[in-house]
Amino acid sequence: MLDKLANALRLRGFLIQKKDDHIYIEKGNPDGELFYLEEMFRVLGISIKLEDRNIYLLDDHIEERAIHNIIWYKASNHEAGGGSGWSSWKYFIKRNHGPKINTFVLETGVALLVKALSAAGIVTICSCDGHGKRSPFIAFCGRHNAIWFSILLNEVKDKLKLNYEWYFHNVDIRDVSLVAKRKPEGWDLDLVLEDTVQMADYFLAGAASLSKLKREVFGGNYKTTRKTIREMDYEQLSQWMNNKYQTHLLNVISEVKVP
Repeated sequence: MLDKLANALRLRGFLIQKKDDHIYIEKGNPDGELFYLEEMFRVLGISIKLEDRNIYLLDDHIEERAIHNIIWYKASNHEAGGGSGWSSWKYFIKRNHGPKINTFVLETGVALLVKALSAAGIVTICSCDGHGKRSPFIAFCGRHNAIWFSILLNEVKDKLKLNYEWYFHNVDIRDVSLVAKRKPEGWDLDLVLEDTVQMADYFLAGAASLSKLKREVFGGNYKTTRKTIREMDYEQLSQWMNNKYQTHLLNVISEVKVP
């Protein structure tokens, strides 16, 4: 039963670790959401004990309906970040981890991916899972965050079995969005969730190394590069960042070959 609960919390967007007899809520979840987490269990009638970020399940059995209700527990308000210079080039280069976003302001269909991107040092500004009625999207905080996400996703995209085609929208404005393309048969939130969880798994598994990679590729004199990227449009910036990335990979390969 603990396994089912852990999986439900993860699908809802919580960063967790499953232990032998409890579930640990990772630090990527802000302290302020712990109260609302406890409240969610109370509303759903599930008996737990929350102690120092550890959830102990007091129920011997949880109905499947309750598991479903955890996964699709409603979001209250929607995140709209961008404070403290989140979209700046300096923030992009230097931050290991993006802002910690309260899971309860994120909708289930996109929540885990938003949290995973933040863990990997990629900043988003707002998101929506579409409610099964319209296109789900995640808006990135600045073009460079969107482009870096695209570069990294392209490394594994062919290995993923995505249900929808995901593309970038509004590339001519600062906050570029990742959007799913509607199928003729319409939207299925379960399939949207499958897609975003697949992408999230990749970014969560390599979060620390991807943050480090970002600093290695784009680090250095950020004041000089900051001026450079301001003068570029989306296509130019995308090409410049891709070139920096490919050059870095070639340098790493060369270093490995040196006896």
